[in-house]
Amino acid sequence: MHASKWRIDPERSSVAFTAASTVHTIHAAGSAAGWFEAVFDERGFALDRSLKGRLEIPVAELSSGNRIVDREMRRRVDSDAHRVIVAEIETTEEIDEDLARVTGTVDFLGIGTLVEGELRLRPGPRLTGIGEFDTRWWGLEPPRLFMLRVEPIVTVEIDLALVEDPDG
Repeated sequence: MHASKWRIDPERSSVAFTAASTVHTIHAAGSAAGWFEAVFDERGFALDRSLKGRLEIPVAELSSGNRIVDREMRRRVDSDAHRVIVAEIETTEEIDEDLARVTGTVDFLGIGTLVEGELRLRPGPRLTGIGEFDTRWWGLEPPRLFMLRVEPIVTVEIDLALVEDPDG
């Protein structure tokens, strides 16, 4: 067994956010950067306690395709002051050979919140995951304007292409 460090390839990785509203579903997407470190065993990349990682999502790169929605999103999260959403893995529990339950901290708006989710290893190698997050965990109340009300639960999907870091 040996430890290897992997970097997230921003050109082939994505993060997607989905929120429901009374008018329509809001979608936004962007890129991701960061790194993962894992131990390899006889099966390959091990999704056990040895997995560590950091995911960085540049807020300014998130886009819904609608300038008005994007401008309001950036205003509400003060994207000039809070430029990056950072997630760091703290603990990992292997569920099966390609699925792990992870616990970590998501730092958003200057507030670190402990969250839990699942990561799946795909060929490539790629790490994918999906989770639901309540924006109120970070003190962010969803917008309400006349008949429009955005729900506070946001679904986040990640698809991360990993490249072995030769310096790691």
